[in-house]
Amino acid sequence: MRIARIRALTVLCVLALVAGLITLWAIRNDSQLTGGADCEPGAVEIKTAPIPAPEEIEVVVLNGTDRDGLADQAAAQLEDRGFIVVETGDAEENYDGTALVHFGPDQFTAGVHTHAYFYQGHQQFELEWDKPITVVLGADFQEVRSASDARQSFAQGGVGELPDGTCAVE
Repeated sequence: MRIARIRALTVLCVLALVAGLITLWAIRNDSQLTGGADCEPGAVEIKTAPIPAPEEIEVVVLNGTDRDGLADQAAAQLEDRGFIVVETGDAEENYDGTALVHFGPDQFTAGVHTHAYFYQGHQQFELEWDKPITVVLGADFQEVRSASDARQSFAQGGVGELPDGTCAVE
């Protein structure tokens, strides 16, 4: 073997070794591997991204007032904006505000996104919630916001602060 070939093979081996070491370093220092490592023991992990489109969100709309047909009216408006309305009906109790959006950890980003469609609405997160996102319409409800108004509201507020007992994972 000539000295030029030995030199070339040595350079290639050194380059392969350096590439392998850099790869191992990158894998060990990858921040995505420790997505839930910052969570306290017992905390419920909540996905904060991606934000689902309305076409991916199922909601239940309940009338929390004495006004007839309010749930059906809001359901039609939500369907016009792309939401999937799985049920409408009357709430067990009357609600005085605009709207109250109930959701759990599995629908966190979808629940916050749905909340953006209700002007001065409130959201209620429950760790044990296992039903679809439920919107209770109140006495102050007028109409579901337009998609552009909801996007603007969501952009300003984002997902907000996470509820107690939870931690974010992306």
